[in-house]
Amino acid sequence: MQGVGPGSVLGGRYAVTLRTSEGTHHERWRANDHTLEREVVLVCFPAASSVAAPALDAARRAAGIEDPRLVRVLDVGTDRGVGFIVEEPLTGATPLSHLLQSGGLSADEVRRLTGEAATALEKAGHRGLHHLALTPSSLLRMPDGAVKVRGLATEAALTESDRLSDERASRADAVGLVKIAYAGLTGRWPMVAVDDGLIPAGGQVGLEPAPTIVGGVAAPSEIAVGVPNDLDLICRMTLASGRRGPVSPGDLALQIAPWASEQATSDGATGIGLRSREEFEPTRVLPAVGAGAAAVGAGAAASSMSGVAGAAPAGDAAQTDTIFFDSLSDERHGSAVDAPERPGATLSERGAGGIAAGAAAAGAAAAGVASVIGDRVGSFARAAADKAAARAAERRSAHDDDFDGEEIGLDDALDEAPSTRLEPPLPVFGHDVPEAPSGAQSRIALAIVGVLVLVALVIGVQNVAKIGQHDGPVSAVTVTKTRPPSATQAPKPSTTQPPAATTTAPPAAGPVSIVGGRGFDPQDGNEADQNVKRVFDGNPGDGWRSRWYGSATYNGDKNGLGVLLDLSAPTVVKEVELVLPAPQDVTVYATDSSSTKSLDGAQEIGSATGANGTVTIKANGQLNPASKIIVFVTKAGPAESDRRYRAQINEVTVR
Repeated sequence: MQGVGPGSVLGGRYAVTLRTSEGTHHERWRANDHTLEREVVLVCFPAASSVAAPALDAARRAAGIEDPRLVRVLDVGTDRGVGFIVEEPLTGATPLSHLLQSGGLSADEVRRLTGEAATALEKAGHRGLHHLALTPSSLLRMPDGAVKVRGLATEAALTESDRLSDERASRADAVGLVKIAYAGLTGRWPMVAVDDGLIPAGGQVGLEPAPTIVGGVAAPSEIAVGVPNDLDLICRMTLASGRRGPVSPGDLALQIAPWASEQATSDGATGIGLRSREEFEPTRVLPAVGAGAAAVGAGAAASSMSGVAGAAPAGDAAQTDTIFFDSLSDERHGSAVDAPERPGATLSERGAGGIAAGAAAAGAAAAGVASVIGDRVGSFARAAADKAAARAAERRSAHDDDFDGEEIGLDDALDEAPSTRLEPPLPVFGHDVPEAPSGAQSRIALAIVGVLVLVALVIGVQNVAKIGQHDGPVSAVTVTKTRPPSATQAPKPSTTQPPAATTTAPPAAGPVSIVGGRGFDPQDGNEADQNVKRVFDGNPGDGWRSRWYGSATYNGDKNGLGVLLDLSAPTVVKEVELVLPAPQDVTVYATDSSSTKSLDGAQEIGSATGANGTVTIKANGQLNPASKIIVFVTKAGPAESDRRYRAQINEVTVR
């Protein structure tokens, strides 16, 4: 990139040292911060490019998200025609794309990585920020096992993929995380479009593409063994045609929870090996038809640990291949053993824990065979098998020195296994489970619930109808103190006095509902639109923020900016209450125009100078009904330093 190279200094403090990656519009460099004497990461791009302004704005907004799982943005700026974003250093971090070069990870580790990333992105989504460009390179694993997600909002701006609504953006991030989970389980990248093309397939990410089938990609369980049912089902549903699967990162996190808090003890992956009839003679040939044959094959594998025939049409056993598991891993405990390579093969002793691992592998083999012997074992499974076989051979050769020549039969291995009772992964109910209620009992219970709901509904309707009513008109009551007549004074005849006239005070101004809004900028027409909803969410602790500026007058480029808010109905506005987190000059207008760039025709309600905290602006006179108001900040408030300013509005209440 022009102007960036080893030895270049950007912003007067960041000395560039080494380029680590290159994208379509940007490059990623290592650099040294001479001011704070620390290593940082620079994301550089031409300041004149179409992505420069959106990327800098996205980085400023991402800097406000505090989450240890998100890579922190430390600074942004431009220098000598180069725009740059400064990120925290990630010494020793390994991208998921590098971890997958030798195959998939364990299911426990995939669940943990995906769950941590989903939780962080859900938190960012609540602030209107999304990733939209998730790939295996976006997830990093630190040396201590911590998970980091880099490129929040900025990666989408740099790749020009940030043109989605909040709902579609949340769905896109959820799909991206499911793709990452798929890659973690299989070592393959699913190149498929989702939601009928609304979410594109994406480009190459340095991994082999996943095999495709009609309507999507092959399920992870058809490529690797030991895939948990929930992860397999989520991948099947999400990466198929139609809108299915999680709708947001938070939804995905709930579906795959819980996960381990620490890194899995092993990253060992498992694969499926397909061997020919000539190499291994099967003990039994099963004419597999659908899932039923798969279950029979699983039982055979569990009982004898011998070869099991692959899926083939009934009566065509002569052309059936034999499926073997070259490398089985106990996903939950991180242990791996080699499967038998001939009928009746024995398990090699590999240390004190080898016997227990062999018993666990027998169960894993049965589950794996059941998941792959079905109606579809095709060329994609064979392709995965070749890589798995090579990895298994490497592991066997690595352990040749540990083999002492003694073989242990499977029956002996099971007899010598430790007798410790293993805790179930999920709660197990006792045998004394009460019987399910009968049909009559169920109908009676439903009838009782229905009656209670109906009674509550009637009471609620009656109470709602009484809202705004009172017992009758309020009249003035005059209390007169009288004195009883004395014995020498005759009582005066009583006269009827007319009731005193009463006056009713005008009702106090009531709040008006705000139903929507947009950013208002006479120069650009919009300003942080995604955050406008926070000024009427009832939470004064957060709110709308504009982008950063170098002066309180917006660098002299504009007279002000703010928000345009839609009212529930045309209203004569009497007062507007603002919650401002910093001293600012602000003017409030009432209007019917939907323009986000012009104040023409707007009625000024009032203004305040140096306003801070809760400020009430009252109308100077009688205004005409209006359907919208404009809160216009003419002088921005300071940030944590005197060199950065932006407009800030936490809450708006209209009366």
